[in-house]
Parts: sequence; structure tokens; C-alpha cells
Amino acid sequence: MKKIRALTLGVATLSLALSASFAAFAQTTTLKVALPQKGNWDTGITEFGVKAGFFKEAGLEIDVLYTQGGAQTVQAILAGSVDIAMQGGILGLVGAFTKGAPLRIVSAAMTGTPDIFWYARTDSGIKSFKDVEGKTVSFSSPGSSTNLVLLNLFDHYKVKGKATPTGGIPGTFTQVMSKQIDVGWSAPPFGLKEIAAKELVIVARGSEVPSLQTQTVRVNFTTADTLAKKRAALVKFQEVYNKTLEWAYKDPKALDYFAEAAGVSLDVAKQARDGFYPQAAMQPFEIRDMQKTLDQALDFKFITKAMKPDELKGLVEILVPASK
Repeated sequence: MKKIRALTLGVATLSLALSASFAAFAQTTTLKVALPQKGNWDTGITEFGVKAGFFKEAGLEIDVLYTQGGAQTVQAILAGSVDIAMQGGILGLVGAFTKGAPLRIVSAAMTGTPDIFWYARTDSGIKSFKDVEGKTVSFSSPGSSTNLVLLNLFDHYKVKGKATPTGGIPGTFTQVMSKQIDVGWSAPPFGLKEIAAKELVIVARGSEVPSLQTQTVRVNFTTADTLAKKRAALVKFQEVYNKTLEWAYKDPKALDYFAEAAGVSLDVAKQARDGFYPQAAMQPFEIRDMQKTLDQALDFKFITKAMKPDELKGLVEILVPASK
């Protein structure tokens, strides 16, 4: 009788444990997230939150897909391959939205352009952006923030280079070092070691264009359909993202994650974050200078007519946490 009672209790305990496991599983939502340029500080915030366990605590399972940014990311979102995309260039989104793409910007990602820089081989003779006349100058992909900044650099310095899409940072570096292109683009920590060794020279930084410094240049976005179907999960995602962003500038563990992802030392990781990614630039709550973005979109032929921000009704829907 005692053995039967013990067996019954054991089965009951196992049943309760399984029920709890199934309940926890049922409460977990998987979100597919597109991240451009693996190993950068700004694109790494989501992964920091995953590694620190913040998303898991909130009942979210994050499935990361890496892209080359720009149009490739927009296509992934529109095709339904991912639920939300991080750090997308706002210029390309505006162009796609005005052509009927059902996109929704859910938070700001980068205000100003403190992180992006352009570089050349030291032996190329190119020492500043004024030397790029007639040279091949890279950006990641059409509609990306690097596309926007490069076009503004050409205008700011009154030079005409050959804007050339080269994809991600590692591929761009290879093309510069093999002399396929003259000037590459990057974002720290990538390239800092070679610059310190005087193999490369910075010829321009995005922060050199005054008109861009108060403007939102990158955003996080989804589609109208995904936002309607997964609003609760996306709101929760944004809350955790905002929490991770605050944590990353306070807890040294974030620098460990950053250094590991980028394959650099802690000193280089800290130099990159402190010198190129000010926390204020990564505020998620406000899309700034939209009129300026629309003017640039017209100048650079992403839209076909002059527009006002109120003509973009529906594009921006910031997911603000209840505590904000």
C-alpha cells in the first residue's frame, strides 16, 4: 500500500511539473529579429538583452537574422521572414512607405551619425574627404543610413565621388585592402586596430555633417500586419530593448558581450562605445527632424515630390512602455 501511495504521489508531482513546464512554454513568444552588421555596439543591444536573460524573463524567445541593412532588411520584413528589424535607415523606409509598403516605425534607433566613418589605405594618398573626387566611395546598401550620410558628405564637401554599395563591414574592408575600391565605410570597433597601426586613415566621420546631428537616421520597424497581430509581444520586446539599452551603459558586463561579439579587447570595445556611441544618440522615443528627412529623400530621389510629415500618416507608431 505504501509503495502504491508513493508511486501515486510521484506521478502527481511529475504531472504538476509537466503542467508548469507546458504553461511556461505556452507563455513564451518567439520573435524573429533582423540585425544588420554583427558586432557593432548599436546593433548588439538586442543580443546583450538575450545574453543577460532579460528577454527570457519577459517570456520572449529571440531568433536573430543578420542582414546587410538597407533594402535587404526591408525586403525581409515585407516578406514576413522577420517580425521586427533594428537599425534600419530611415531614408529607405520613407521611400518604400510612399510607394505603398505597409511599414511601421516603432522606435528611434540612432539620432545623428556619431558612429559611422570612412577610411582609406594609408598608402592611397587619400587623407581627407576632399581627396575623394572621382574615387570609389562605399556605403552598405541603397536606403541605408550609410547611403544617407555619404550623400550628405558629398554635398557638404562639394566633391563628386562614385558612391558604391559594398554590403557589410567585413566585405567592405576586404575590398579596400585589395584595392577594389578606394574608400570604405565602417563603424567601431571595426577598423580601429588598423587605424592605430597606421594601415588605414579616417578620411571622414558622419559627425562632420552638421545638418545630420539632430536628425533620426536609423529606426526600428515592422509591418502594419505584424504590429496588429503581435502588438503585445512587440510592446514587450520594446520595453526589454529599452531596459537593455539603459543597462548596457551602466553594467560592465555589456562591454564583455560587445568585445566578445566583435572579437576585440575590452580596451578597444570601451574606446569604441565611449568615442562613437553616446547614449543620448540612441534614445528610442522620438523621431526627430522628419521634415529634413523628407527634403533629403526628395533631393536624393527616394521620393518623387515634396512632402510634409503629416503626409506620412501611419508610418510612425512609437511603442512607449507604460512606465515612460
